[in-house]
Amino acid sequence: MNADTTHGETPLILAVPPLFPALDPLIAAETRERIDAAADAGFSAVAVCTGHPKWGLPTDADVDGFFGALEGSLPIRTSEVIDVDLLGARDHRESVAWYARMLDLSARTGAESINVISLASELPPLSEAGARLAELCDLAADRGLAINFEFLPWTGIHDVPGAVRLLEATDRDNLGLVIDTWHWFRSPAGPDLDALRRVPPERIHLLQLSDAPNAVPDDLVVETLGGRLLPGDGDIDIAGVLRVLDEIGAAPMVACEIFSDALASLGVAENARRQYAATAPFLDRARLAAP
Repeated sequence: MNADTTHGETPLILAVPPLFPALDPLIAAETRERIDAAADAGFSAVAVCTGHPKWGLPTDADVDGFFGALEGSLPIRTSEVIDVDLLGARDHRESVAWYARMLDLSARTGAESINVISLASELPPLSEAGARLAELCDLAADRGLAINFEFLPWTGIHDVPGAVRLLEATDRDNLGLVIDTWHWFRSPAGPDLDALRRVPPERIHLLQLSDAPNAVPDDLVVETLGGRLLPGDGDIDIAGVLRVLDEIGAAPMVACEIFSDALASLGVAENARRQYAATAPFLDRARLAAP
């Protein structure tokens, strides 16, 4: 791949998950434990969760403790997650306050970008959706942040073509995509390498890696939050995704986002070690196989 480099040549980020089942992204000591485990395993940086639509705004005390615990830790390359209101269903002032709070937290981590989703099951006309996302992009730009939009297979924007149409309607230079191999694989029309080939390469900001079996689960949300597999342990054509991104000249950040109850049960350190031990060699093999 053409991405920036570390083990072999590709720096690898570990996505530090929100601390289920506590549903609190800002538990300082536990977050630092996970980041230190990422460093010991070989990761060069992390992605952290500073907020989520299911949580209220964190208190100042929570925030101060969180950032105090992060001092001297691995670099934070990106953070999670804003649910952008593409429908205009929420009070506008409350939405802007939420966006500003989450963007300020993300900027304070030193991250260069923040991941954004839309949980809406349907969309307004693209011109309206684009205008609402553009407002968020402008707030992010004021703070020096990029926006990484992540499509989800059970929502109104459920695949790569839909996400690209939203990017075009939004028309902001700091907006790009998250390509999550699990979401791509589970999109309603199925995985589509040709759709990836049509994405402007500079718009692919972040690649999140995990694997899954061909069999579709009864509940996609349950699988995405706790049933993901290590790269190579499932049926996703991750090597094909890497080849396409290399072909088009995309150079995204690369992160493990392997939310797995089975791995989590092994403990924080072993979870991080296994993710790195599986994924770094996988990336090295893909890079060596590239023409």
